Amino acid sequence: MHADQVRAIVDRFEADVRNRTRFQLYRIDGRPATLDDAYAIQSEILARALRSGSDSVAGYKVGLTTGKMQQFCGVAEPIGGRILKSNVRASGATIRKSQFHRLGIESELALRVGKEVPALRSDTNVQDLIGCVDAIAAAFEVIDDRDADYAHLEASSIAAENSWNQGIVLGEAASPSDLGDLRGLPGRLLVNGEQSATGSSDDVMNGPLWVLAWVARFAKEAGTPLQPGQWIMTGSIIPTRFAVAGDTYSFELGSLPPVTVTIG
Repeated sequence: MHADQVRAIVDRFEADVRNRTRFQLYRIDGRPATLDDAYAIQSEILARALRSGSDSVAGYKVGLTTGKMQQFCGVAEPIGGRILKSNVRASGATIRKSQFHRLGIESELALRVGKEVPALRSDTNVQDLIGCVDAIAAAFEVIDDRDADYAHLEASSIAAENSWNQGIVLGEAASPSDLGDLRGLPGRLLVNGEQSATGSSDDVMNGPLWVLAWVARFAKEAGTPLQPGQWIMTGSIIPTRFAVAGDTYSFELGSLPPVTVTIG
């Protein structure tokens, strides 16, 4: 796509967000958008968000981390998006539902980058990547799918809109030193104190460290390699929960401090 075409698409996206227009699949000159198209659009959205100089990229999110969802959306790998520093919240935050078209929260494990993540080669032991992580936390990803029709989805269209990321809520950070390769951590979502759903950190790709390796490649190919201090959201352990005003959601993951968010 030409740069002026990308700018026109993002102009329309911004208008759609303002007008609460329902999410639509992206078409470029009458054809479905490719992932290359999507990431060009995403980069323009990000550039506009960072234009004032008052914000920065605090990390990355990963979507479509299960084979089932990848097959459903017609891709062979996950999709990525960026997390803005202004959208990072601490556990206990209140999020106003009215500020979103359709607000969803996803229960995840967040990893904080401590040092450069090496390229994953055939002889790389993925467990060694734990040495690149200096903190982990139970977390919620905040998404806005703009009332998308889940019977008709395309990975490229989701990726174009920053893979729907609207921020994160982080639980208290802990050291990963006693948790091995971060697999097998049981997760539990509670709504107003009552258990609602369960899952495991095994449910994302081949485990959280594989996600870290994928994000490192994604960020490098985008020309923005991972930096120490950035957070990586490793994918939803429990299916997306669309938020209800007045509810409080808590996510417990293994022995990590729980993360909580209230919907106002």
